[in-house]
Amino acid sequence: MTTSDLLRRAGLPAAAVALLSLTACSGASGTSAAPTVTATVTVTAPASPAEPPADPAASGTPAADTPTDSGTTAPTQKPVKAGPPITDKTPAPFGGTIQSDPGHDFTKGLSPSSNGVVRGQLVAMHDENVAEYRPVKFVKEYGGSTSGHFEGPPEGDVTAFAAPIAKNVVFLSAVGCDGKDQTIDSEYLGTQRCSRDKLVLRADAGDLRALITVQGGQIVKVAEIYAA
Repeated sequence: MTTSDLLRRAGLPAAAVALLSLTACSGASGTSAAPTVTATVTVTAPASPAEPPADPAASGTPAADTPTDSGTTAPTQKPVKAGPPITDKTPAPFGGTIQSDPGHDFTKGLSPSSNGVVRGQLVAMHDENVAEYRPVKFVKEYGGSTSGHFEGPPEGDVTAFAAPIAKNVVFLSAVGCDGKDQTIDSEYLGTQRCSRDKLVLRADAGDLRALITVQGGQIVKVAEIYAA
């Protein structure tokens, strides 16, 4: 095997093999030695292919922007607890709960509440006879047992009623028939009996809070509640 064969097996390029062979021959001819030529061969290895990015699925670790199922659901709002039902029993004038009317279908429009006494607010007159009213509760404020304000059902709640005012309705005003007096008993309920027409005017103004008695689908008594 010749020197050229050995160099080729070593992986040197053909040009480098030829140059080295020429140098060797010149040295063996006995003539004056030619200048030694040194060949520097640089072999650049091909770049290794870039590794593919890690597959999140293969690694078992979810990507940072990949939503995961935590196994929990958003809490649902608890239903509001129903207050005591409307009955013949007179509720406290300053009670802190809104009365309920079990079995009443509020999807069929306004209609009278069940027979009994409702702590409510007369909010409007639909005509000269029919009054709309809603149950209310009293929210105390600093200053005394009757210092505060009345609140109806929360926004979006459809709890409301409407009933005709009886011809012989009993209206007991807490501010007198002209609205300038304080006519109340020890429970801050009105004592001054006024006309049906006065009741209609007060109901139409929408500022009358009272114990409203309903019998046979009609409003038969309204005792105004006085709040400081």
